[in-house]
Amino acid sequence: MTGDLSKCNTEKIHNVITSLTCNYPECDYTVNLGDTIRPRSKSPYRVNLIRPGVDTGKTVCYDLSTARLTDSSIFVLPMMGMNRTLMLWDSLFVNAFIGTENDKDCIAILYRFSGEPKFAKFESALCSFRNFRKREDPDPYHVLFVFDVPEDAKSSYDAYVQGKYSMIDDIWKLRILEFHDFDIDGHTGKILFQSPSLRTQLEDKLDVVLPKNAELHSRPDLQFEVYDRTYYSPRKPTI
Repeated sequence: MTGDLSKCNTEKIHNVITSLTCNYPECDYTVNLGDTIRPRSKSPYRVNLIRPGVDTGKTVCYDLSTARLTDSSIFVLPMMGMNRTLMLWDSLFVNAFIGTENDKDCIAILYRFSGEPKFAKFESALCSFRNFRKREDPDPYHVLFVFDVPEDAKSSYDAYVQGKYSMIDDIWKLRILEFHDFDIDGHTGKILFQSPSLRTQLEDKLDVVLPKNAELHSRPDLQFEVYDRTYYSPRKPTI
């Protein structure tokens, strides 16, 4: 949301924005966490995050989104092979998970549904994968694909689930970086290879001395890393 934000106010709980209210001469509206909005015809989105965009200390926009990117999207999705472009990362991809309410020890991938022929071909390709388990339509606007973990990635998958990023096999560490086109000296590379500079940065930030073999990223939070239908599925639109 951009434009004149002088008429917009937020409410917060524990520094988390829970609602955004805008009072304009032509309309008044409030968006609360959990509401569904329709920015485009036939495209409802559930709002689970409201974040301000700040430039030089001034709020210049509000980002209304369904979810933050999961850690599984960074560390597990590459175990499917391919790369961001082939997995429609910048268009219809929503998030990746390590489970659903009915599935464990899997790789689940959520997409926005599209009636375009290109997406139909993409769906067909995913369903032909050797490790394909099932396809679901959790609501009219999303498609969920569930896969078994590839045999050669199981030990690395287990390491990720336990938050032992440095124990991921080196071949998969490199494939993770390649999938996202990340540099080995970037943040994800520093997590995977336990960079001394990131360790120092975290120790300064947390004011602690980390154990010698401590991992440099939090263990996956199952609240976000397991797919929750009610969290992602839109309801009756608010605006």
